[in-house]
Amino acid sequence: MPRAPRPVDALERASRWASAAEPALVVVGVMAFYAVYVTSRIQKHSVLWFVHLGHRFLTASTTSDVITPSLGWQSKLGYDGQYYFALAADPAHAHDYMGDKAGYIYARAFYPALSRAASLGSQGALPYAMLAVNLASVALGTLAVALWLRRRGAPVWAAALFGLYPGLVFSVFRDLTEPLAFALAASAVLVFDSRVRHRLAISAVIFALALLTRETVAPFALAAAAALVAEDRGRGGWRSARVWRRGVLFALAACAPLVVWRAVVTAYLHLPTQETGHDSGWAVPFHGILSYRPFDDEHRLIVWTIVLPTLASLLGAVVLLVARRAQIVAVLLIVNALLYVVFLPETVDIDYDAAARAAIGVVLASLYCVPAWWRGGGRVLVGVGAFTWSILWYLAVASHLGVPGMPLIAQ
Repeated sequence: MPRAPRPVDALERASRWASAAEPALVVVGVMAFYAVYVTSRIQKHSVLWFVHLGHRFLTASTTSDVITPSLGWQSKLGYDGQYYFALAADPAHAHDYMGDKAGYIYARAFYPALSRAASLGSQGALPYAMLAVNLASVALGTLAVALWLRRRGAPVWAAALFGLYPGLVFSVFRDLTEPLAFALAASAVLVFDSRVRHRLAISAVIFALALLTRETVAPFALAAAAALVAEDRGRGGWRSARVWRRGVLFALAACAPLVVWRAVVTAYLHLPTQETGHDSGWAVPFHGILSYRPFDDEHRLIVWTIVLPTLASLLGAVVLLVARRAQIVAVLLIVNALLYVVFLPETVDIDYDAAARAAIGVVLASLYCVPAWWRGGGRVLVGVGAFTWSILWYLAVASHLGVPGMPLIAQ
């Protein structure tokens, strides 16, 4: 007679439920923060406040019937969100208002295209759609990181560092491309599975959309391709086509749409599609931030909340390389840190908001190292490192320096 199945203990069921609910609870906690501040800003201002239109921008041309001074402006110069709003609202004429920025704004077309689709082509609904896309992106990215961490036995709460990272918060409050780009990158990493062909195809497509949103996510796509090459290394020597085939095909699928689209934009606008902000001292580590010595309080804030956490993360990545553990994600972290903090140009280190936006990739790459650090016995160090990337540390340092923390990133 077959043995009856053992009834599942109530505590065990509760434990399983709690484990399954953890990622959702992290997302709810993150989105509660945004709900408070977004609601407050909408009550005090119109939704166009998030676009942050500039007077100079609105009066730069008269070719558009949509982009006009009648929209109202929030400051003299505005901020980058105004360009993506213009591209979504009137793609045929928006470049007339962007000057030499038009090339790389048009190259990042997916966020304005998705926002336009979400608004159903309505100019009045467009600011709401842009904000909704970015809020949904924060939720999606946080959930993707949380699920990825749980799958690897790492603490799910660490995903909140992504959703609440001050640079990401600022990007949401200025209708920028980073929230969607990095949410798509995190989703592509979650879907990625080298053993399942259709999941690789889906991951490559998501990476392609992420790159069409913002090219700074490229290291994540290339790291995924490198993971395939590393896995196939056992099939032959480095000269074997079998070793490189899957990795090269994945990289091409992820990156080729961006290359083709940039060629189209270049032919249409006759402008460069890549930002170039480096000056003669670009090869000197931390040249960008050091060019502002003696530091004012805002640049001290950059040092304490971006530069020092990045150095700590870099050290942790080197430890992983020496120990031969999680080498690809360690290299991914190092590449992001070098590109977007260590060798950041002076023009990006001009203020906290710009520097924090640039470092989002460093935060995300650091989170992908957490499972290896956690299993390696460095749980206390992981906790300390996580705190230095947290919004709590940012607010504490800002308060100590006399810098208005929340108004700086959410006003």
